[in-house]
Amino acid sequence: MKFHDTAIGAALVVFGIWVTITAWGFPKLTGQPVGPGTFPILLGGLCTVGGAIIALQGLRTRAPIAVLHEGWRHPGRALAALVAIGGACVLAVTFETVGFPLGGSLLMVAIYLAAGYRNPGWIVFSIGFVTTVHILLTRFLHVPFPSGLLKGFL
Repeated sequence: MKFHDTAIGAALVVFGIWVTITAWGFPKLTGQPVGPGTFPILLGGLCTVGGAIIALQGLRTRAPIAVLHEGWRHPGRALAALVAIGGACVLAVTFETVGFPLGGSLLMVAIYLAAGYRNPGWIVFSIGFVTTVHILLTRFLHVPFPSGLLKGFL
């Protein structure tokens, strides 16, 4: 799906204003002109200005607000997007119990199957990729990802 530049620009303006207003309330450092809110305020302002420029450029064109790309009319792609959204929600709720390696692998396999990829190599790739990411994050970066049902194995 392709959205009109005016809609994207307006969303950026709203987001930039929200970031700026939120960061404005951050506490100031004593004796420092620069505080924790300086960088977010700068980025929020740039996002607002950039979004306004994009929105104004979009107003010059007469394109429709949204166009559904032909690729999304393929039922497998739409189903894969729904599986990704629903699966991520289910994984978020059961993350501690199921764990990242098993839950992430099942989610990737489900997305591949919904998209129409039936080659067993995709299953092997999914399991290998998620397991590698889990090991790298937990062992080297010390991110506390739960192993869930596979505790003791990974």
